[in-house]
Amino acid sequence: MQYPDLTEDQIQDRCTKQVFSRGEDYFYEEAIETPMFHGWTLSANCYGSEDDPYRVSVELTPTGIADAECSCPYDWGGDCKHIVALLLTYVHEPAEIHSVEPVLTAIAEKPKAALLQLISELLKREPALVPIVKTYADSVAESQFRDMPTASASTVVVSATTTAYREQIDRLFGNGFLEQHQLHKVIVQLTELLRHAESLAQAGATEFALSILYALIHQSVVRYEDTLQGAELPRFVRTCTRQFGQIADTLQELTALREYRRPLLELSFEAEAAFTPHLIHLLKQLCTTQDTTELQTAIEQRLDESRDRQTHVQLLMCLYLNSEQIAASFRLARREEAAPAFINLLLERQDADTVWEALEEFSLTIEAYWDILKNPLASRIPNFTEQLLTLVERQRPETALMLYQGLIEQVLTSRKRTDYKTVQHYLTEAQKLYRHLDQESQWKAYLEVLRGRHCRKRTLLEMLELLLVRNPSMP
Repeated sequence: MQYPDLTEDQIQDRCTKQVFSRGEDYFYEEAIETPMFHGWTLSANCYGSEDDPYRVSVELTPTGIADAECSCPYDWGGDCKHIVALLLTYVHEPAEIHSVEPVLTAIAEKPKAALLQLISELLKREPALVPIVKTYADSVAESQFRDMPTASASTVVVSATTTAYREQIDRLFGNGFLEQHQLHKVIVQLTELLRHAESLAQAGATEFALSILYALIHQSVVRYEDTLQGAELPRFVRTCTRQFGQIADTLQELTALREYRRPLLELSFEAEAAFTPHLIHLLKQLCTTQDTTELQTAIEQRLDESRDRQTHVQLLMCLYLNSEQIAASFRLARREEAAPAFINLLLERQDADTVWEALEEFSLTIEAYWDILKNPLASRIPNFTEQLLTLVERQRPETALMLYQGLIEQVLTSRKRTDYKTVQHYLTEAQKLYRHLDQESQWKAYLEVLRGRHCRKRTLLEMLELLLVRNPSMP
């Protein structure tokens, strides 16, 4: 982990001259006690005018300082003297700062009894930790994550970083309801954080960038109810999820992504429907190659809670297909009447055999068939349009006639003379179908409609005349 290089000038830029001078005094008086790195968070106690020390923390990034906090009452702009003292320690005495990661790694290897004894000793020395430990214990007892593997030390660090940024973003939103002009200012500040995440990703600090992006996504979703609930925050979340997905696509090591899948899924159930498609699209990206049994179970259990059931059903079908649970995906599509979405997922996978199996089983509306024909992925399957028309002719000939008419009109609007061969083919097949259905009068009426609608297209009119010659029963 490469921490940033800081200078005294950068520290002075964050505070007043008087505060910097007092911070120097505190640094030289060795007021900073037990400075420690928790991932990208630098924290310490700083003794000041009170008997008890102040708690100081600085959130670092590979390129500088993201945020700084102190438990002292200073609130006159810029950093306080205690923060300055900690930053000066970072600049001039880096060897005095220890890291919590080796400690966490060592603790993780200890037996449960030893960990309980350690926690008990910590609580004796620091009673203020009791409420924190109790809150954590209660949340773990009630959590739906109880069967998940134990988090690694790096996971704990990234989670702590994400939490710090969520708190920072929450402060940007402020307390209470946001009017439109206030929300606009917040989004400007959020966008700055987004740009910062992008720059971190470009610098190679992908885990840190992902933690910022997740914090932006999470807080934008949960604070949506404090706004007029327009399109601004959903659009911003869409941008964040796209950036998250782009970073995810560059990662060869997928462990860093695993910790975000379950929280994103939980968030998608809590979110308003305006956010769900963006969250689900991101989850699809994060679940392409890894085992998703746990996520499948979570969706199955919470599907009735969804505010956008159709989108969660599509995600579940996608997870089934990724894990080759074809029968389960068919059952879900049948139960949820989600055949069109299911077939489009199969087209994304270019699973031609299963596509035809689904098209054979499910009877679709004319609109659904038409959407499938317009899907550019369908054209990658050889002779897809011809085979689909043949299948629909066999199952629902009336629907096939409407598809032929739609395809003819689509080709005619292209205004390319070379496409008239395709029109002729579709007209010939449609004529056969009209005859098969004993609908000669409807065929005649359809030709009249074509004549009137395209009366200036000589090539088409000549083609229609030839069709009439082949059918002497028509005038």
